[in-house]
Amino acid sequence: SRQFATISGFEGVRRSPVQGRRRRTMGAAGFSLKLARSVVTRLPSDYGERDAQVWLEEVLARNLRCAPPGEAFEAGGVFALVGPTGVGKTTTTAKIAARHVLKPGAQSVALLTVDTYRLGAHDQLRAFGRILGVPVHVAHDASALHDLLRLRGSRQLVLVDTVGMGHRDERIRSLLMSLPRTDIRHVVVASSAAQAETIDESLRAYEARQAAGVVLTKVDEAARIGGALDCLLRQRLRLLGVCDGQRVPEDWQAPDAAKRVRRALLAPPGGAFARDDEELPLVFGVAATLQGDVAHA
Repeated sequence: SRQFATISGFEGVRRSPVQGRRRRTMGAAGFSLKLARSVVTRLPSDYGERDAQVWLEEVLARNLRCAPPGEAFEAGGVFALVGPTGVGKTTTTAKIAARHVLKPGAQSVALLTVDTYRLGAHDQLRAFGRILGVPVHVAHDASALHDLLRLRGSRQLVLVDTVGMGHRDERIRSLLMSLPRTDIRHVVVASSAAQAETIDESLRAYEARQAAGVVLTKVDEAARIGGALDCLLRQRLRLLGVCDGQRVPEDWQAPDAAKRVRRALLAPPGGAFARDDEELPLVFGVAATLQGDVAHA
């Protein structure tokens, strides 16, 4: 049956060159072959190249859930940023805090950290806090964190920077349980520069479907961002913001589905990782063996 799926898929591309080129566009941008096949099969058969590309961008953008302006961190609340080591949680925390300071002021923001394992984590957040004029408190355990939250006073926005753990670390569950969702909204931070499979597993490990949403970081470092968007699309997750550099707070972008999709499809990489047309039978053979969710266009 997998051989038949391979043959029928390749024949479909040959019968509909426009659909085939849209699949190649998505594949080159980093989107999964399974999602590409699911989306492109819905493309009207009488569309020309330009209309097909516009249709593809509109379908992907319509299905990429983004937080409306003012409904993410701007409204305030208590947010814990969680995710693997090295994705940029501390810098992202500083960016969100800095943007809030520009409007309501430093007196409306508080920063907390429960990262008691990583050397220098407190110092980095304290440095950002001093620059912003925002207090930084260290909670060494869940009880201390809850005590600090009760003393938040008039702070409109409280951001909690957490310890980074690999997505296969058995302690992730304990970390999430120490941050009860009744009091704290979780935000999963994911690096766009990671492999799509790694991003997908990380979002599931950190229970992104139950979180307030996702922040994508290191967009400026990623050769392709289609894989990251693919994970958000298939898991039906909400994008809260995008980080595209290290500057605080400049390198922060509000979620814009159309802009992200255009960026993903704009310039696929060439060189050794580009797919040639003659490789399509092999590509479809691999796709026929894949298992997983399929997003609805």
